[in-house]
Amino acid sequence: MSGKNMEQVTPLTIQSACPYCGVGCGVNIDVDKGRLRGAAGCTEIRGNDNHPANQGALCVKGATLKESLSLPNRLLYPRLRQQANVHNISWDQAISTIAEKLTSTIAEHGPDSVAMYVSGQLLTEDYYVANKLMKGFVGSANIDTNSRLCMSSAVAAHQRAFGEDLVPVHYDDIAKASLIVIVGANTAWTHPVLFRRIQQARERNPALRLVVIDPRRTITARQADLHLPIANDGDVLLFNGLLRYLHEQNQLDTTFIAQHCEGMAALEQEISREVYQLTAAADALGLTRDTLEAFYRLFRDNPNTLTLFCQGVNQSASGTDKANAIINCHLATGRIGKPGTGPFSLTGQPNAMGGREVGGLANQLAVHRGFDPDSVAAVQTFWQAPNMAERPGLKAVDLFDAMYDGRIKFVWVIATNPVVSLPDSRKVVEALQRCDCVVVSDISPDADTAAYADILLPAAGWGEKEGMVTNSERMLTRQRAFLPAPGQARPDWWAICEVAKRAGFRGFDFPGVSAIFREFAALSGINRDTSLQFDLSELATLSDDDYARWQPQRWPLGRKCHLFSDGQFPTQSGRANLVAVRSNVPPVSVEGAAHATSVFGRIISNSSNSSDGSNISNSRDVSTSSNGNNVGSEGWWLNTGRQRDQWHTMTRTGHIARLAENESEPTVYMHPLSARQYYLDAGQLVQLNLNDSSVLAKLAYDEGLSARQLYMSMHWAGDFGFASRVNQLVPPVVDVVSGQPAFKSAQISLSVPEVASYGLWIGEQPPPFETDFLSFQTGFSANIWRFACRSPLTKASLYAGSHHRNPYSQASSHQILILDGLGQSVSNLAEPASETNLPCLNSPANKPTSDRSWAALLLAEQTLNALCLVSARPLTAEPQAYAALFDKAFSVSAFLALAAAGQAPAQLVCSCFRVTDRQIQQAVSREGIASLNGLQAKLKCGSNCGACLSEVKALLKQALDNQPLSESEGEKS
Repeated sequence: MSGKNMEQVTPLTIQSACPYCGVGCGVNIDVDKGRLRGAAGCTEIRGNDNHPANQGALCVKGATLKESLSLPNRLLYPRLRQQANVHNISWDQAISTIAEKLTSTIAEHGPDSVAMYVSGQLLTEDYYVANKLMKGFVGSANIDTNSRLCMSSAVAAHQRAFGEDLVPVHYDDIAKASLIVIVGANTAWTHPVLFRRIQQARERNPALRLVVIDPRRTITARQADLHLPIANDGDVLLFNGLLRYLHEQNQLDTTFIAQHCEGMAALEQEISREVYQLTAAADALGLTRDTLEAFYRLFRDNPNTLTLFCQGVNQSASGTDKANAIINCHLATGRIGKPGTGPFSLTGQPNAMGGREVGGLANQLAVHRGFDPDSVAAVQTFWQAPNMAERPGLKAVDLFDAMYDGRIKFVWVIATNPVVSLPDSRKVVEALQRCDCVVVSDISPDADTAAYADILLPAAGWGEKEGMVTNSERMLTRQRAFLPAPGQARPDWWAICEVAKRAGFRGFDFPGVSAIFREFAALSGINRDTSLQFDLSELATLSDDDYARWQPQRWPLGRKCHLFSDGQFPTQSGRANLVAVRSNVPPVSVEGAAHATSVFGRIISNSSNSSDGSNISNSRDVSTSSNGNNVGSEGWWLNTGRQRDQWHTMTRTGHIARLAENESEPTVYMHPLSARQYYLDAGQLVQLNLNDSSVLAKLAYDEGLSARQLYMSMHWAGDFGFASRVNQLVPPVVDVVSGQPAFKSAQISLSVPEVASYGLWIGEQPPPFETDFLSFQTGFSANIWRFACRSPLTKASLYAGSHHRNPYSQASSHQILILDGLGQSVSNLAEPASETNLPCLNSPANKPTSDRSWAALLLAEQTLNALCLVSARPLTAEPQAYAALFDKAFSVSAFLALAAAGQAPAQLVCSCFRVTDRQIQQAVSREGIASLNGLQAKLKCGSNCGACLSEVKALLKQALDNQPLSESEGEKS
């Protein structure tokens, strides 16, 4: 090709910020300038070595950002729903329709009938115009954010203690600490890059101690010097007990308290209660006295103490009190405002902090101001607002309750998925269905909440929009665009401003994001002559060029020392408040857990105490242990949270094959001894119940759980988890101060469904038959569905239906090869250990037969189009191995070889480099590797974000311990 016909390509590197967690990692995007036509124009995305947050490191989600750009289904045009019909409309029609609905709703029902529900995924400029529209022009503070679900208890605790929502710690403090305490956070998985800094600090300083406080023995806890698996919601008791211990040991900083704190007398009275005495506290927390005192001594003996806390503290009915109990210990010891010290609330989303600065929470006004008359007047004057909100609005759970009750008539949901993420999510669905007008802005039409939109707006996504974000340590970083928005997708700030202008509101004629940021910075100037620390007003004259060239800076701008280093706090008195919080939430009790009628099986409850199974029919009743004790009626404590490799509701990460391997289907985790007690097998389908709600999930073992604790990740929804949304089971119990839901304390019951067929379906299209349980995993070579059916799945179901609904029907040109009796080999499940007639799902009457264990290969012109494996038992076949058959000319013998091998799936350990436990074991057994350095030189596992390092070390040790002595050479690492 001649040079004049070749497209001119110029390499270019654009600096931006990762769109996932609150660490706020900087990224460099290498693009080919001149062919920015989509994801193809982006050649590489890597960590920014010069960004202070991550110094070049990225976790596995950040490392797959390029793959995230290719969404399988992108919302490209505005859509309008009219009765059962949905059709594309122009932006002009969408804006006019929304503006008319907004103004007519206000006129007929008043400002408080309108609401917005936004997100920590928004950029600061998006947040700002949304907040301005609602609080200054609609006249209601009914704008809340999904940050209510993750950070609002920390915000409330900061405001109570410091007088302002301030995080007084920097990431650099990690290297200066001598003790790091992590409370209620699996940091190795939820903030991997930050946890890697902790690992590196410990490598440089072997004297640095790590304590992890978590009911679960997580990956983070396994790496700690001391793990305290306290009872659920025991944090106030734990830290009030610590304060009492330090008081008795004369280890409080009485000078700092006298000069810089208020409230010590009330706090002393509280901690004098007998419940906080060392032995009593240990008993109540489920710890030994020695273990608890070991933690208290470490805290006493290490003045440079950092305490990091996250959702295990915040997501509780006592979350604000928990955070204040932690802060009290730092204030009373003077361990704040100094390098290597302080309470550190870890932010969950990339711009949750920016939303808090703007005022995106319903109980905030703007720029760290509340609804006192002076603040309302100052903001109203600045905005020239015609209809100023004068009181706090409805917080998230209350907001959707008001929608359900008919008080909210219009809602605009932006960049969040409340149908999945809010508690009691079935009620959220009904609330949206009852609402007169629902507007949803999203990048995907497949988001669960999008299904309930009357008007659906295509939003610009990461890489297509510009703006500012603030991370956990108050670092302002620019997100920059490097791709054109596809179709008619537009930035959220633009859509909000266009609606505001069409509704007749002035003050929204912004030419771009830099102008919005300047106004936001100027508004913060109302704090200049006050004790409040948030003031960006020196940026009010920032030029467009300077905004474009912005490099990360922490606020207060130009400040070198820590917040509170001078002992001054932004309260009326200038002193910090010691908040006398009381431990009045008992450890979780599963007595009285809900006993729902199972929609798909039987409750685990007290219906038989026969030890020989004589009272068991053809279904499992697991209410009794082998010794005949009735335990099933006590119920279960359900804890929920994140997995390492997924983000929120999987809209942006579920389609990435690399990220789908760690947890490939909706899974509930149970301690293996508890599972054995009730004769439950790994891979078996179980049902979790609360009142009239139920969720299906596959069972897996986790030795880090307590006996009656279950854990399930919150990500599964939509086309990935279908009906397995765990927040259906979380009751809408909230912290009375912050309004944050208690996602980690649900008390549920468990049942075992009757399952006749378990199966795998591999291909491009989903299975053509009805199932009772279905989940989807993006594969590397073909897509993977796992299913379960209450009735036996017959071979005839492959042919059922019309060709339009079933491409494999008899009317199609496909050939279907049926192989009987293969379910036994692909399920690879051992018989029960005892030969007695245990109450087992696969009872003798239900042993697999050729009708219940079979495989089907669906072929077209000798090409494999789909594969179906069916067994009466849970399948443990390696689906990716079968999916690899789609990459080559099909061979029946290759399939039979896989089926005959019956090899169970390898467990993914390192997502960054896709290293499995089997590869680690083989590196030791076959190649003689005997050290961590040698293993990382070979496989790289654990050398990137470090989230899997403890697993890698444990597997290496296990493999070396299993080796003959002569084969084990070198140091064990």
